[in-house]
Amino acid sequence: MSRDPLFLRLEPTRPAGDNERGFAAELADPAWMLGRQWQVGEHQGENASSPLLAHLTVQHVPIEPLASRPAAFPQQVPAEAIVETAHDDWWTVGRRARLGLAAADAGLPAALGAEEEFRFDGLTGPYEALNGVAFDGLKLYARAPDNEVFTEVPAPAEDLWHTDTLAYTAAFPCGGATLMVGGIGGGATGRWAGHDGGDLDWWSIDAYQPLVRPDGEKPETVDCWPDRFRWPGAPAARWWEIEDHNVDLGGLPPDRAHLASTLLLDLVFGHADDWFLVPVGSAVGYVLDLLDVRITDSFDEVWPSPDQPWASTEDWTMFQVTGLGVRQLPIWPIAAAPLVGDAVEEVTVGVDEDANLVWGVEERLAGRATDRVRPEATPPRVIDDGAPPAPPPPYRYQPTTSVPDHWHPYTRETGDGAVWFVQGRLVAVAADGIPTRRDPPSAQFLQSQSAGLHRLAPWRLPPTGVHLESRPVLARTTSGAPVLWVQRRRRPVLSVPSSGLRFDAVWPPP
Repeated sequence: MSRDPLFLRLEPTRPAGDNERGFAAELADPAWMLGRQWQVGEHQGENASSPLLAHLTVQHVPIEPLASRPAAFPQQVPAEAIVETAHDDWWTVGRRARLGLAAADAGLPAALGAEEEFRFDGLTGPYEALNGVAFDGLKLYARAPDNEVFTEVPAPAEDLWHTDTLAYTAAFPCGGATLMVGGIGGGATGRWAGHDGGDLDWWSIDAYQPLVRPDGEKPETVDCWPDRFRWPGAPAARWWEIEDHNVDLGGLPPDRAHLASTLLLDLVFGHADDWFLVPVGSAVGYVLDLLDVRITDSFDEVWPSPDQPWASTEDWTMFQVTGLGVRQLPIWPIAAAPLVGDAVEEVTVGVDEDANLVWGVEERLAGRATDRVRPEATPPRVIDDGAPPAPPPPYRYQPTTSVPDHWHPYTRETGDGAVWFVQGRLVAVAADGIPTRRDPPSAQFLQSQSAGLHRLAPWRLPPTGVHLESRPVLARTTSGAPVLWVQRRRRPVLSVPSSGLRFDAVWPPP
């Protein structure tokens, strides 16, 4: 007789009732929910509506070209290329070599005489093979600009870089007004900030007269759908929605020194659901003039009401241009992802407190670093206290110590009713007592735009000095055509240049 084995196991049983009740998350005390709503401030809310449709009335006022650049339309050419282009930027090495070869085939160098002075010199990098061999079209053009070989050369453009303020300025006509790039100012003591080079957008512009809308052009009416304001890492719009891993509110620490971050935190935690975006279509090279905005909400009400003027709702603005209305914004075609080359010239300008002079130091010329040899310091003399005193050596007097090459001084002088830093010339005195003048600066930053010595405005020179550099930049217009120019930029430096210059020095014999 046999018995079946007995197995013991646990088996789950179905709960009595419906599973939906568990997922409903019922509350035993509805007062808890009311208390929670009171804590988060929901009882202070209003039975407000949501925007459903935006009615926009816009007008576009074209920005006209500069008088010195009539072919550079702001609707096509990037603003940086228009403002920062100089008169010699058209002459690339390739064009100089091509026109030089064409001029040589036409016999122009032989006709001008002294062929060797028209050949390339000083080229660096992959173009060094042209030095002393190929003819330079730019040198030939300077001697014979009316020759038929140079018919494709454009007319020289006005250089908008001011050597005394170390910045760009330009004035664009627009609808009876003048859009001033670099601020408003004028005269010898004009206090405009200037465009330091680089990105140029609406914040670089001030307007003179108020904008005048063109006659005969009717404003455009646009209807669009508002959308909620969203940004990467934004919290969920609903209270009981589970956040994803991209939300990191701890990565936004409050900082009273940065108003934008404080406003963002206030927007995230308190008013994230109250902001909507309304897209406004526009075109580059125009001033967008927003004449009227009407919002139709979910209660079929219009805000502002038809009997309320749109001008009375000007509470605040974020994109304000001096001289323009709060609803007028210039839109430029900027250079998007340009190709920037190596520095061609680098100059540092600063105040040397020890020498009581302003120095312009040439650090790089024609793409090559300069050789700035500093004067060697005198080695210290070791004296033995136990030895008998020696007779004093015959000291020699030296008016000044030597200054490294490529250092050019500026002295404080008064002229034209203002104070300037005026460039000077160093004089080297040899052992035979015959003085010789040092070479003048070669950098374009230290050259004067007019006759006379180069001068700087003291109010444009910070205590720590400035660093100036020029680099070739290649970008494209809105039609895809390439545009090339040499960009000059002005940046602050952290330390002032020190030349080691000493006056009235007494030296022992070597």
